[in-house]
Amino acid sequence: MEGKKVGAIVIILLILGLGYYFVQGSAPGEGEDAVISIGFVGPLTGDAVSYGEPISNAVRMAVDTINQAGGVDGKMLKVIYEDGRCTNEDALSATQKLVNVDGVKMIIGGVCSGETFAMLSVTDAAGVIVISPSSSSPDLTGAGRYFFRNSPSDAEGGRQLAQIVTQEYKKVAIISEETDYAQGFARVFREYVPLLDGEVVADENFAPETSDFRSILTKIKAAEPEAIFVNPQTEIAGGTIVKQARELGITVPLFGSNVTGGTKSAEIAGDHIEGLVFVDAPGLRPSNPKANAFLEQYNARYGESGIPFYTAAAHDIVYLFAQAIEMVGSADDTEALRDYLSTMGNFAGVVGSYRFRPDGDPEGIGFISKKIENGEIVVVEE
Repeated sequence: MEGKKVGAIVIILLILGLGYYFVQGSAPGEGEDAVISIGFVGPLTGDAVSYGEPISNAVRMAVDTINQAGGVDGKMLKVIYEDGRCTNEDALSATQKLVNVDGVKMIIGGVCSGETFAMLSVTDAAGVIVISPSSSSPDLTGAGRYFFRNSPSDAEGGRQLAQIVTQEYKKVAIISEETDYAQGFARVFREYVPLLDGEVVADENFAPETSDFRSILTKIKAAEPEAIFVNPQTEIAGGTIVKQARELGITVPLFGSNVTGGTKSAEIAGDHIEGLVFVDAPGLRPSNPKANAFLEQYNARYGESGIPFYTAAAHDIVYLFAQAIEMVGSADDTEALRDYLSTMGNFAGVVGSYRFRPDGDPEGIGFISKKIENGEIVVVEE
């Protein structure tokens, strides 16, 4: 009797399996061949979500547009999103899952430099291509055989900011977050200031979880600097430092990276951020039709118009992967994909026309200086 029951169950399962096959048009698992999986690592929660959310939005928008047009070589793009939380540990775990469990061959990220450093310890050995839209630490130049970025290195940003500051002020203080991004920027800035006849009179660091900077700022104030470089990892920290500095009666000019000049930073600092000068990637040119189309589409979908450079850079990365796959004819041959990206001509993207140097850095994208004036960001020097 038991044998008959087992036999009946087997027959039912076979019928159900065949039914699935005919309804779906393919056997289970066969449809996966029609999908190209791409990984994403970035801060989707935590203080740095103000970066990760718009970047993931831009990626999602690009993927939807490509898929609606028929995909890449007839295959649909699928992005697997993982939360790197802008920390080395979370990014490492996310990358291990994407590479070892999901089997992705290409990843968009990290967003923060620390995320990317952690990711490369896995991806380079596995031959997985990584393109970052915003990791700008100077130490990432040439950091991996399969690593590229379409944001400029802070080696250029630190040098340029040092030139801007020392044109008028010779005694400079630095307050930096203890993260790969901020420390890399500070190191370049610190190296260039004395070469430009300046002097770093105070050089203070703070842990990422810090929210009260008054004791550090009091030490800086005692050093009597003529200007201060505010150098955080997140806009929340940047705005808080600016606000607390002014509340402590520090009146000297403040300078920063694009983080300090960000929207969230200005929101927290309020009027205290007036006059801040910072360096940033060039942004989206009105003369670029792709930039205009991107801004219009993003605003229509997400209701936002002030789009940072790195958001658009992430959008470009999806199209970079799509172009490379089409030219190589494979989404799995990462050696051929890497060779294509390394030697391709200028890519006409939303953030401009650029190519990758042999060390993975972009050629054709630099920094410009900006200032917050009457509550608005204005370009000081191209």
